[in-house]
Amino acid sequence: MTIRALDEATIKQAVKLAAKVFPYRGVTVRLSFWAYQHQGGPLVRRLMRLAGYETPMHYWVALDENNEVVGTTGIYSLKKDEAEAVWMAWFCVDPGRRGQGIGKELVEHSIAMARARGKRYFRLYTSTLPCEAAAQGLYEKYHFRITEKKNRLFYHLLYRELALE
Repeated sequence: MTIRALDEATIKQAVKLAAKVFPYRGVTVRLSFWAYQHQGGPLVRRLMRLAGYETPMHYWVALDENNEVVGTTGIYSLKKDEAEAVWMAWFCVDPGRRGQGIGKELVEHSIAMARARGKRYFRLYTSTLPCEAAAQGLYEKYHFRITEKKNRLFYHLLYRELALE
């Protein structure tokens, strides 16, 4: 398995995988990856800022021996805490490939990229939905502590944070 920056050759597979893992976030998945592709443009930068995001965003994919996307991850910044934190974006592993160390490699890569930006915290949000259950143990292993829990109709939204210092 190799991890490399998301590019034109892998973006369609990455979108498909993220939409498969997060079926209830289909529009958001497509919009996020579209914004990534067009983040250099002034309109997208303006829209991102209005939505509270800072550019640039960075995404990576895990590729198997056949150059198929088997996982994704990314980082981005929010205006509200950009001085101290980066956030994880669209971390996922193909359900059929879980248990092979792909998630571990992607989380470690993401943490390294967050540290390289000199921030104090690496943050993410996740949920108690079954499709995100596999990631919870991984977040615990790397000491992402729950900082906030928001109730939703059928699940909880969990905000997690890892101190990078």
